[in-house]
Amino acid sequence: MASSIFLVALLLIPVFSIATIAYAQDGMRKTTSKGTLDILLEQTWKENSSATFNVSFLNPGTDTLHEHQDYDFRILKDGTEVFSTAKQTGQSLIHNAAGTITVPYTFQENGDYTIQVYLAGTGIVPTIPTDEEATFPITVTPEFPAGAIGAVAAVVTGVLILARRFKR
Repeated sequence: MASSIFLVALLLIPVFSIATIAYAQDGMRKTTSKGTLDILLEQTWKENSSATFNVSFLNPGTDTLHEHQDYDFRILKDGTEVFSTAKQTGQSLIHNAAGTITVPYTFQENGDYTIQVYLAGTGIVPTIPTDEEATFPITVTPEFPAGAIGAVAAVVTGVLILARRFKR
């Protein structure tokens, strides 16, 4: 009997180890608020609430990269900025020459967030000011790890087997 209880306890461990997963649509694309560029946001999520955001600045209505933007990539929670690439580098804006950027970030808590790609201007000095943005909603939620579903099934099976043994 002690070994059966130990087995059930061992099977319950993965069930109670909940991981946090973040969700957003893959490959979200939006036009900036004044129509200057299209922004393509692609993300890769990991179980520890960290994400890598790949941002492409595109000529409107095309898949052609637009070179040279002054921008900031921001993450907002409930309208409050929790991350800014420009502030991470001690600048008010960042200049991008290639047309793509990659931004890693680890979320500290669950909830609804907004990714804001702020476009201050385009071109090389003199920059053409635009003062516009594209925003993308994302949600970070707790979820069972993939192995937890199997663990739950194993626990239920184990409990049913133990219940039958004790009924006899």
